[in-house]
Amino acid sequence: MFVGSSDTVATKGSTLVLPSVSIGNVPQLAVDLLINTLKASRIGILDSPSLIPISGPSGFDHLPTQRSVPVEVYQSADTQWTIIQQRSPPLPKHHRIFAQEMLDFIKQGEFSKVVLLTSSDAALRADALIDGPQIRSLAINWQDDLLASRLQALSLGPLGPSAGVSTSRTTAQLPLNQLHASGIAKHLLRLCQTTKIPVLALVALANEGDNVPDAINLANATNALLELAPDAKQWSPPKSWEWLMAPGMAPNELF
Repeated sequence: MFVGSSDTVATKGSTLVLPSVSIGNVPQLAVDLLINTLKASRIGILDSPSLIPISGPSGFDHLPTQRSVPVEVYQSADTQWTIIQQRSPPLPKHHRIFAQEMLDFIKQGEFSKVVLLTSSDAALRADALIDGPQIRSLAINWQDDLLASRLQALSLGPLGPSAGVSTSRTTAQLPLNQLHASGIAKHLLRLCQTTKIPVLALVALANEGDNVPDAINLANATNALLELAPDAKQWSPPKSWEWLMAPGMAPNELF
């Protein structure tokens, strides 16, 4: 359930960017860069019993007094971009339930476009995905010719043979068998296909480890495609990134 200071009117017509908690946390790290660089404001949260509950300090420099919760909804100052940050995964056997909750939020928000960021285990990728760009695309019910041409120009090739970058039709067979350790991505994409909601997925093929380069690549691809921050000369990582790889001793404040 969406809880916040805004209703459907605030999100209607904006583009939704949402991550799926997946291998290497690449989508969440990429979203960190988008939100912190845009200095997006939090307009609400998604309250779901399907997620592992968490609470912590703010994840962003421009919102120092804000508490972090499992799913936060941010928006740019011009309301053009609505960005979700998800900080905890679904509980066991709750992935389908949470995917349905996300679909309900998408319907409620009346977004003009939906872009799903996810990652997939590179060790399990098909041979055809080893060469070439390690960020792939999957378009469902997509009818935006401009973005389709940008996908081609950026060499964000399709995830599989059934997912052409310029599809204006419902994809009959989705190459979801190419998604591994991708969280709710499979379930949400199937739901979007069934309900005829246009969605574009950007899939980073990654391994566990230092996933900062993967996150930067995914943020770059998302920005090049959507032009969220066309004037940004470089990404601004939030202060929370100082402890991504846990260098040295953890500060006492954590305990």
